[in-house]
Amino acid sequence: MRRFEQILLLMIFFSLGIFGKAALAADPVERAIEACEYELTHFCSTVTPGEGRLMMCLGAHEDKISVGCAVAVYEAAVAIDVLAGLIAAIGTACEQEIIDHCATPASDTEFVVEAGQGQVVACLAAHESNLGNSCKSVISELLSD
Repeated sequence: MRRFEQILLLMIFFSLGIFGKAALAADPVERAIEACEYELTHFCSTVTPGEGRLMMCLGAHEDKISVGCAVAVYEAAVAIDVLAGLIAAIGTACEQEIIDHCATPASDTEFVVEAGQGQVVACLAAHESNLGNSCKSVISELLSD
């Protein structure tokens, strides 16, 4: 899949709320949706959203995408990339703390963690005194930015 299509797919996933609205990515993604409104309206208005159809439509019209839309999509992709890095860092450093303090048991061996809109970070911040040093370090860096 071409990089442009991957970026649009991520943007569409965010706009549909599959990943939730993380504060870091919400503004750039919303700007990309607004910047690409013309393209979505004029080239893809008859396309049923879902299963990558909007992304495929925009990819099919890639030669007609405005510079503003392309720049906004790029900025959204950068924000998503940064967010993915933060999520990976928190998941790695705080895995046990997330299970211990933020998860609900689904069975004897499985846990469910409600994610999105900063819930995991808020949960970890609320349990700061019980976090390991590695997790505390990642959370304090995140909250200080």
